[in-house]
Amino acid sequence: MRKVFHTSQFMAGNSPAVRIPVSMAFPKQTRLVVIREGNRIIVEPEEDSLESLPALFAALRPQHTGERPEFVETERSW
Repeated sequence: MRKVFHTSQFMAGNSPAVRIPVSMAFPKQTRLVVIREGNRIIVEPEEDSLESLPALFAALRPQHTGERPEFVETERSW
């Protein structure tokens, strides 16, 4: 769903800035990437890299209980 908000650029210290409404903001502490494409400026969340993989695995609930069903071998006529 596309949301549109009109704003103006202003100076925050020595840096140009814009205000983003709370309804369009990313969660706090989200690392962002700013991309300039011609006359457009795109702000998007930084993509996860392989560095975050161990934390993702640690966050998974253990699926393996340590037990396994007994293996039942069936007769084969080879």
